[in-house]
Amino acid sequence: MLRNHGFNLVEMLVSVGIVIALAGLVVPIVSMKRLDDQWEKVDRDLARIAAGVQDYVQATRTFPTGHSGATHFHFLYGDGVLPANNAFASGPALHLARFLTDGTMAGEGWKGPYLDADVGADPWGRAYLVNVNGYFSSAERVVALCAGPNGQVETAPSATTAGGDDVIAVIE
Repeated sequence: MLRNHGFNLVEMLVSVGIVIALAGLVVPIVSMKRLDDQWEKVDRDLARIAAGVQDYVQATRTFPTGHSGATHFHFLYGDGVLPANNAFASGPALHLARFLTDGTMAGEGWKGPYLDADVGADPWGRAYLVNVNGYFSSAERVVALCAGPNGQVETAPSATTAGGDDVIAVIE
């Protein structure tokens, strides 16, 4: 008797169909988990940035807007590519590490760092923003912002809630 030790065409097609069906079930679950992890990172990072700004203001008794609280900078940014359509870019900007991490722009009383250097860019490679112009403009809010997956700032400087897929942390 001859024995065939391989798969025939029908068995092969059934096997491939089962693998494709399983992949169709597993891939969306893994993708959703990854997206959830990205949003959790954004929430953690924004909370850390907001707390760092608050700690800086409390310790130095100045705003992170210029040397010793001068009103030079309108927004601060983190690592990564600046998001598009940045409504906070109505004036000059500076990397937030200059106030919160290395203190090179800090006034007296700086006891930092107020932010770990490992915050880095958001999960999509873009910089977190902090609208510090809100300290001097009654029409604007002081917020830390992530532009979300689309990389577009869709939150107005006066907003108390995020627009589009942005995420904000209001800094009091």
